Amino acid sequence: MICFIDFETTGIDVFKDRPIEIGAILIDENLEITKSFHSFINPNFKRPFKASAKKTHGIKDFTYLSNEPLEDEVLDLFFNKMGTNYSFCSWNISFDVTFFRRMCHRNNRMRDFNKINYRHLDLQSIMKYYNDINNVITKKNSLDNNLNLLNIKRPNIHSALEDAKLIFDLYRYIYKR
Repeated sequence: MICFIDFETTGIDVFKDRPIEIGAILIDENLEITKSFHSFINPNFKRPFKASAKKTHGIKDFTYLSNEPLEDEVLDLFFNKMGTNYSFCSWNISFDVTFFRRMCHRNNRMRDFNKINYRHLDLQSIMKYYNDINNVITKKNSLDNNLNLLNIKRPNIHSALEDAKLIFDLYRYIYKR
């Protein structure tokens, strides 16, 4: 099984920034969605959000998330619903898995994290290879550019669950080829 995962964060520095939204889609071997998960996350700190992050997800600062669950509660909900019997897949697997791992580490959930199959899939690399062998020319190997090649429109303001679904759509497209 594969769990397509995406995070929205306060920035890109895994040591200074925090996840503020998680979205995940779990599929079976028939490419059928069996479960999905979405939650905003209260980062529980008052460090300013990066301007580029605000532009991506539209959340201006921590006050918008003050009533959302903290990381430990989100991890409880995630592992209770999604389990650990899968590999992760995301557009930039290094980014998403590292933020997830750090969140697990901060909240004493490494035992659960280590149960997840560590052979993750990076769809950005897979799409780069697919485009190269099929002589598909893109401006850059971005999620938006690859979605545009398939005439899939992505909202300007990103949602982690919507992005997880879009990543799954790209995966399914490649899988069927």
